[in-house]
Amino acid sequence: MKKLLGILSLCASACVFSAESLAQVEQASPTIAVPLPTFPSEDERTAERQRLDQINLQIEDQYKQDMKQCYQKFDVVSCKIKARDRRIEARTALRREELPFKAMERQIKTEEARQRLAERQSEAKLKKDEADRAESVAGAKDRADANAQKQIEHALQGSKRGDYEQKQREAAQHREDVAKRLRERNKEPAAPLPVPGR
Repeated sequence: MKKLLGILSLCASACVFSAESLAQVEQASPTIAVPLPTFPSEDERTAERQRLDQINLQIEDQYKQDMKQCYQKFDVVSCKIKARDRRIEARTALRREELPFKAMERQIKTEEARQRLAERQSEAKLKKDEADRAESVAGAKDRADANAQKQIEHALQGSKRGDYEQKQREAAQHREDVAKRLRERNKEPAAPLPVPGR
C-alpha cells in the first residue's frame, strides 16, 4: 500500500512539475507566436519510456504482493477486490502520463516521416533539374553545331571549292557509315591486300 501511494505521488509530482514548467515558459514569452513544437531528445524519451515501464512493473509487483497477503487473511475475496481496485487506480494514474507521452512519440514519428518525404522529394527535384539542365545544354550545343554547319554550307555554296568540300564531307560520311556497318556485323575486316610489286 505504501509503495502504491509512493508511486502515485511520483506520478502526481511529475504532472505538477510539467504543468509548472509549462506555465513558466508561457509567462516568460507571452508575446512570442506559437513556435513549432520542440521535442525532447532520443535519450530523454528513452529515459521517460523506461521510467513509465518501471512504474508499471512496480504496480504489478505491488499487486502480486497484495494478492499474496490476501491469502493470509480470512476474507480473501474482499481483500482481492480491494487489491484489484488499487491496481486499477494506479494504472489509471499511469495511463494519464502515458497518453501524452505516446501522443508525443506519434507526433515525432510523423514529423520524421514528413522530413524524410521532403528530403526524397527535394532529391528527386534536384535530379530532375540537373537532367533538364544537361538536356538543354546538349540541345544548345547541337543547335550551335547545326548553325555553324549551315553557315559553312551557305558560304561554300555555288563555288567550285564548295562543291569539292561538299563531296569530301559526303565521302567522309560514307566511310563512317561503311565502318559502322562493319562494326555492327561484329566481324573483323579482312586483311588488306598486299601492295603490288613488293
